[in-house]
Amino acid sequence: MNIKYNKFLWFVFITVTWSCSSAFAQKNTFEEVMPYKDINGYMVIKANVGGTEGDFLLDPRGAIALTESAAAQRKIKVDPSTTSYPRTGYQSIGKGTAFGFFIGKNVYLKDISVMVLKEEPLLKKLGVDGVINFSVFTNAVLTINSKIKTFTISSPYRPSYIKLANRADAQLISGGVAITADLNGKLTNFLVDFYEEHPLLLSKQLAKEIIPNAQQQVKEYNKIAVPKVKLANEVYLKPEAYTSSEQAVSVIGKELLNKGIISFDLDKNKYYFQPFGQGEESGAPALKKDEIVAVAGKVNSIDRDYFLNEVYDYRNNKEWKTKGNKPVVVDFWATWCGPCMRMMPIMEELALKYKDQILFYKVNVDKEGELRDVFKANAIPLMIFAPLDGKITTELGADTKEKVEEKLKKLIL
Repeated sequence: MNIKYNKFLWFVFITVTWSCSSAFAQKNTFEEVMPYKDINGYMVIKANVGGTEGDFLLDPRGAIALTESAAAQRKIKVDPSTTSYPRTGYQSIGKGTAFGFFIGKNVYLKDISVMVLKEEPLLKKLGVDGVINFSVFTNAVLTINSKIKTFTISSPYRPSYIKLANRADAQLISGGVAITADLNGKLTNFLVDFYEEHPLLLSKQLAKEIIPNAQQQVKEYNKIAVPKVKLANEVYLKPEAYTSSEQAVSVIGKELLNKGIISFDLDKNKYYFQPFGQGEESGAPALKKDEIVAVAGKVNSIDRDYFLNEVYDYRNNKEWKTKGNKPVVVDFWATWCGPCMRMMPIMEELALKYKDQILFYKVNVDKEGELRDVFKANAIPLMIFAPLDGKITTELGADTKEKVEEKLKKLIL
């Protein structure tokens, strides 16, 4: 065998080996584990909508919605609309736009259309600001673990402990999330409803196909699997009142959550269902809220609470009074703002240069709606230069490094 052919085979071997290694070494760009509150069987998560953080009901069959009072708190203009809410019993008064939407550190939208609801008894009882459905997770994988009350957001893959063999089809539809399950050996579509007490509700149409002479309740039907796990011992006929627009859709209830971990990869139209005790312990949840610690020489990202406690308490002081023992610079910005992003390397360079003399901060206006409104930072980049004593100066728009540095020097004269 000649040398050239040997080299060719070696090249093929290396290429194939590298490709296989890459396939098995898939890693997530982020994997964030967060807690949820279980309130009488309802999942309540933290989300920042319209610049204000609040509690929201996580509901695969709901919509992105705010209560009327929560919309008013966020100063959202409501346009009257006849759009109906996916669940019965909720009354929509219109739609609006919330500027800024965050769940954790990785789910982010510059703005989002929200339905505005009349104060509904369940939402009032839960003490939530509204509802979040699964449409916001189409660019990430959502994994729910009801045993330890956590949900994980990862991208672009499911958590590593979720096995590929547990995969089946799923789809985001107008009524919620539809998944396939094995119903007596037949793959069947079901709507997921985490707040339905019955383990399985069959539409009349499906009941006629599957169960001869079906009664109101059938207790001897136990061959339902998702994808390989027996789910229900009891099957119920779906009531007419469930939703008249979904007569052909059957429903899987909250027993799905009680049996194991479920991951929704809606971008790929897949879901994974895995019984508890198959390695999920390796996904140690980071449930502690990150504490903000300002570092000299960096442009530190801060929230409202840090601003009030460490920068300036605007609630109790009408005139700016800088806290601490150094002048500060506050940069109001957003990820979608081109001039803001161009200024960021300049600010980082200056923060390092003046690390012993000035503290540098940045505020994301989409995430911190109260700070945005208080300092009228609707147009950005907006910078505040605050000395230890005396009046602050503000600068709107991007500027050169030299001009910014001139203002910094005035702070330390």
